[in-house]
Amino acid sequence: MTIRAGLLTALLFLSTSLAAGPVEDEIERLSTTFSGGDDVLFADAKLDTAVLIPQFYANRDYVLGWYGSANVDQLFAELNRGLEQGFRPTDFNLPLLYELQDAARLGDPKDIAIFDVAATDAAIKLIHHTVFGKVDPSRLDGDWNFSKPVIRQEPSAVLNNFIDGEGFSALMARLDIDVAQYTQLIKALGRYRDLVNSGGWPVVPDQTVLKPGMSDPAVPVLRERLMREGSAQEMAALSAQNAPEGSENTYDDTLVEAVMAFQLRHGLEADGVLGPKSFAALNRSAEDRVDQIRLSLERARWLMRDLDDEFVLVNIAGARTYFAKAGTLWSTRSVTGSAYRKTPVFRDNIQYIEFNPTWTVPASIFRRDKLSRIRKDPGYLTRNNYTVVRSSDRTPVNAASVNWASDNPGVTLVQQPGPTNALGLVKFMFPNEHAVYLHDTNERGLFDRSERNLSSGCVRLEYPFEFASLLMEGQADWSTERMNAILDSGKTTRIDLDKPVPVLLTYWTAWVEEGSVHFREDPYDRDTAILEALNR
Repeated sequence: MTIRAGLLTALLFLSTSLAAGPVEDEIERLSTTFSGGDDVLFADAKLDTAVLIPQFYANRDYVLGWYGSANVDQLFAELNRGLEQGFRPTDFNLPLLYELQDAARLGDPKDIAIFDVAATDAAIKLIHHTVFGKVDPSRLDGDWNFSKPVIRQEPSAVLNNFIDGEGFSALMARLDIDVAQYTQLIKALGRYRDLVNSGGWPVVPDQTVLKPGMSDPAVPVLRERLMREGSAQEMAALSAQNAPEGSENTYDDTLVEAVMAFQLRHGLEADGVLGPKSFAALNRSAEDRVDQIRLSLERARWLMRDLDDEFVLVNIAGARTYFAKAGTLWSTRSVTGSAYRKTPVFRDNIQYIEFNPTWTVPASIFRRDKLSRIRKDPGYLTRNNYTVVRSSDRTPVNAASVNWASDNPGVTLVQQPGPTNALGLVKFMFPNEHAVYLHDTNERGLFDRSERNLSSGCVRLEYPFEFASLLMEGQADWSTERMNAILDSGKTTRIDLDKPVPVLLTYWTAWVEEGSVHFREDPYDRDTAILEALNR
């Protein structure tokens, strides 16, 4: 230890031991007088914890909470863990906090007090953002109905108990989101940030549509681009690459295989042909991908804290549905709402299953789609097994008596069970104001499409009977044989679940599946507003 460092250590010891009274006075003055945005003391770092900070220090008789204790190191460690989860240094005034710590080390009671209050502010912000998310989703989406977790204890008292007991890191460990998808996204964010820091990847020239077997100067750039990001599947294909000298520009089979893996990971037609959509995905920057992962982490904080072990999650943007049950994860391709008929983001509980369902055509679909078809094709209703009822009281109406030329004929269409029914042979009900649910479909070919945001708002499942069996598993008097008998009967049959299962309809444009990070474009154009709020 140098003489100067030793002297500094001694001065710090004297300033904290002899000036305890003055520091406490400064803490009391600061914590009881600032309004949450003291420009003089905290420059452009607006403190928005004007209630919690006075409570925190009053509960501890204005004794320092952080300075000179092990909690300082824990605080900085946890703030940096927050950065690993997609937050920014300015979210916690972290650069300023380091400066205030340096000033406090000189021993002035006022500087020590300022640092301690700023440290408390940073800790409270970290707790809030970890538990609730930084962005309030209800301000961006009027359909949002996910309830935020309730903190049943007084927050400042909880914070005091931990920093005077187990330590701040122990508190943050209690608040961790223990869901595999969240931890996988954190790891993915670190990897993509490393890619950004190392220069990202090259832009692939997109002047020519590349087809297998072609020779083009863009091919070496394409190969380098894929190797820079490289999922496991893509790298496995590229590792077999051993192009003969002079064929570096050839779009050969091994590179085609890597491209197809890339296309699958981005929800594109996996045909190995590089056209506008594939080039657009290839040439999104590493910085863009970092932001998409940060958005998914924020969306996960909104809804993944209070989940039971068993839940259903629909990723609208990715057009996939997942069922977490008994430590396993089942998934299926889905069809979700188009950009014009968006599937809403909300949470509910699946309460019952209906086999051989009828479909009551929503008024909006009736006006936009069905009315024009009926006018053009008199046989449309009979051929598709529709009955007509009066909208006011649901009494049957003879279709021939309806004035179909009217903008509002005053009737409702009900499609009867059968092979032409739009809901297929089963639907999963969680009654809600949006009239949205999960169901089978009579249009099976839609699942083969790479882009599946195609429905009128409801969610269609590729394997609905597997899903039904999983939902009903363990329920008394239920079996595959009984399900098949009900289906064969052709009669509409409702089966209640013994225990409702939570269903979360959410929207992620980046997620991790089978070890690879998947990305999608933003079909509802929602990412921009959330990213702007996340970066404020």
